Amino acid sequence: THVTYPSHSHIVAPTLALLSLTPPFGVCALVTATIVYKDVLAAYLLVGSVSSTAVTSIIKKLVRESRPPRYDDVKEEVDYGMPSNHSCYVWFCAVFIVLYTLRGGGGGLRIGEVDHRTAVEASSTVARVTMSSSQSRSDTCGNGNDNGNGNGYAPASTITTTIPTTTTSRIISANTWHNLHASFAVIPSLLIAIGCSYSRIYLGYHTMPQVFVGSIVGCALGCIWYGLLETTDAVRNSLISMDATLRELERGRMQLRLAGLDDCNGRKND
Repeated sequence: THVTYPSHSHIVAPTLALLSLTPPFGVCALVTATIVYKDVLAAYLLVGSVSSTAVTSIIKKLVRESRPPRYDDVKEEVDYGMPSNHSCYVWFCAVFIVLYTLRGGGGGLRIGEVDHRTAVEASSTVARVTMSSSQSRSDTCGNGNDNGNGNGYAPASTITTTIPTTTTSRIISANTWHNLHASFAVIPSLLIAIGCSYSRIYLGYHTMPQVFVGSIVGCALGCIWYGLLETTDAVRNSLISMDATLRELERGRMQLRLAGLDDCNGRKND
């Protein structure tokens, strides 16, 4: 794909032209993440985003509303613009990323990572149990009741080890990093979606209603696609099994590579 823009603007038009190319850039990024990093969530988002553009293409052929006239139009070429594919794509991805980030990744789904909030909640529970056990110990010592142990302490089963300072600091750091990561994921996604949608109007490829309808369709499909991830066991289990299979294959590949290196080193030593 390509984008043309008026030459009288040296900053705004080229910037918006680059933002208008977000969909092909996004597809390349998702394909790279899927192939190189074996990221099954990227593959899931890729399938959904491409499917959303297919839906808008079908709607275009049904509605048959022409694009606005531009300075570089080819008279013989007929192209429809209702709704905007670009707007649908960017808002589909933006809504999916925002929901995935703010709702904790598919309702607690974790593929190849640890949920920081689970660690925080578990640590908070341990802290509450620790405070309760410490209070029990102090009450026992103050009452002079040794419970038959002869040492003035509560039974060992009621005493919980306190959380080290380093663990607490790690929890705080993980929580802070998650908030920063969420901000870096949500805010740029929304800004890119807004910029790409506006660029289609500014550059004359679509009218405002075409962009608006495309954005609405993209948001709706993004919510549906994320909802399938969060509520459908078949989708979640498929992604988890795919991720486990890919990790096992990658682990086997690395073991074969290390074994080959060991053989080469052994031959050199001989």
